Amino acid sequence: MNRHERRRQDKEVRQRANSRGAEAGSMVADQATADAFGAALALQQAGRLAEAERAWENLRATMPDHDGVNVNLATVLWRLGRLDDAATACRHAIASNPNLAEAHAMLGVILQAQGDKRGAVVNLERAVHLRDDLVTAWVQLANLYKEHEDLGQALAACKRAEALEPGRADILNTLGLVRQARREWDAAETAFRAAAKGVPMGQPRAQIETNLAALYMVQERFDVAAESCRAAIEAHPVYPQAHNILGAALKAAKDLTGAEAAFRKAYELDPTMTAAQVNLGTVFGMRRQWDDALACYGRALEMSPDCAEAMNNRGNVLHSIGRFNDAEIDFEQAISIDPEYADPHLNLGLQLLMQGRWTEAWPEFEWRWRTPQMEPFRRTFIEPQWDGSPKPGATLLVHAEQGLGDTLNFIRYAPLVAERVGKLVLESQPSLVPLMVGMEGIDAVVAQTEVLPPFDLHVPLLSLPGIFGTTPETVPLAGPYLRPPAGIHVPLPAGDGLKVGLVWAGNPRNPFDPSRTAGLARLKKLLDVPDCTFYSLQYGEPGDQIAAEGMQDKIHDLRPLLTDFAATAILVEQLDVVISICTSVAHLAGALGAETWVILSQDADWRWMRDRNDSPWYSSVRLFRQRELDNWLELAGRVAEALKMRVVSAV
Repeated sequence: MNRHERRRQDKEVRQRANSRGAEAGSMVADQATADAFGAALALQQAGRLAEAERAWENLRATMPDHDGVNVNLATVLWRLGRLDDAATACRHAIASNPNLAEAHAMLGVILQAQGDKRGAVVNLERAVHLRDDLVTAWVQLANLYKEHEDLGQALAACKRAEALEPGRADILNTLGLVRQARREWDAAETAFRAAAKGVPMGQPRAQIETNLAALYMVQERFDVAAESCRAAIEAHPVYPQAHNILGAALKAAKDLTGAEAAFRKAYELDPTMTAAQVNLGTVFGMRRQWDDALACYGRALEMSPDCAEAMNNRGNVLHSIGRFNDAEIDFEQAISIDPEYADPHLNLGLQLLMQGRWTEAWPEFEWRWRTPQMEPFRRTFIEPQWDGSPKPGATLLVHAEQGLGDTLNFIRYAPLVAERVGKLVLESQPSLVPLMVGMEGIDAVVAQTEVLPPFDLHVPLLSLPGIFGTTPETVPLAGPYLRPPAGIHVPLPAGDGLKVGLVWAGNPRNPFDPSRTAGLARLKKLLDVPDCTFYSLQYGEPGDQIAAEGMQDKIHDLRPLLTDFAATAILVEQLDVVISICTSVAHLAGALGAETWVILSQDADWRWMRDRNDSPWYSSVRLFRQRELDNWLELAGRVAEALKMRVVSAV
């Protein structure tokens, strides 16, 4: 909730607090006092708070134990932001009349504002116990229960409030939020839409439409989320949260220009909105405008030094520009701010892995399953997860995760795993199944599209290095450990000289693909090296770059032969050198023991580590790294010179 939403909610609470205060308490003693009471209440309701405070204080001087005077004084003090004094006045009223529901309700509001959510719940529960018809108290309880993730209680409180005042917009809006937290998408949408019908225009309508947009964002319905945001902006053009979520929807739809404009507008409307600066920073990061991204995160941290998200995101940018030590500091700081925030734990783990500090890194790496990117893919088997202990009679399911390259890299652990269990079943990506069948230690391979056989234990594939305590010095099977299936022949087109395979692009669905993909045009220098025949091992649409760049006479397009990874493996074994960006073919060639040159961005994946030209994972791999961020042309020049020397050595 941003400050504008909080103001609207506070206004509603104030209005109802005023009515509670007016109703509360015993009768006044005489007409003069009654007139003074009415005058104080009029000042309060008119928003003339300083005058109202003096009026209530004058009345309290003559009636110190009058609960109505104390509750109304507490309301005024709360509105003035003097929370401690407000709580004192409320407690005075409760001391005079312990069964005064309005005093407990008001104290609950004050304690919530002070951050004492437990105390707020206790007093609001006491209030509705004394007076079951305090609708706003029920709504406030619903919100507090939701914050405590007590969603059953939150729903019950909403239903009670709705029964008292059917169709009231703030009740339906809160009901929508509770239903959304319960992942009851359709019911949440129905509640938000019903709430919107009761509020034609203005900020309350904008808030409801924005909540509806946030619901659509969770469902990844980005187009309709943007529509709801635009409806919110039409209802109240200066509502910053609507612009902020519109930016998020447009960013998710890859409309970075529109997203930037929306985030800038949100920040213009609310210069205290940290989230707008954080989100704007992510747009600049996606464009690789690193200085602009750092400036956004810097402003966010000036506003909110305890914003763990800004700290984590700044760490990601620092990593991308090669300031690895600074990135590590930011990740550690983000964790100290919010120890349960998964992203910096994982990012710290990746930093430590890159530095070779693997023993420290593996526990942090396990936080990946709690990140928004990975949590949807976490397997929820009833069978327990294997911890590495010997289970000689058990069937263990090892399930692939993440990309094809990860499976090719970490399947090397299968023989070690097989020594500790009775039977090892691998669940693999379908395109890798023919290769995995021949791997030592694996008893059965199941494609991810197939029904799993019975098993006793399970483990994610990328958890195995941590289970075995792997360090750079103890990587198993650094030599060849995969081989193509027997009986399959895929002939390589004829060519003279050194036979060189080339891969220039990765999977565009990988969020890190923009940094690792070079593109064929930036590798043209390689194709000019004499006495070589070049073969494209590039999968998919990036292979069209051969024709687009007019290079059909310089490189063979092997896509018709790349039917699966077994076919690719057979082709790789007929080549002299494979030159690849960081993608699955690089891991395949390394696992086959083929001579492989991996060309890397400056912010390369952790497994290639730092400041080395070899790899502990593959003895046949040579690494070539960017010296300057995103400068593939200079790197291609160095690789071309190395290739010329390789041609000479082959003669």
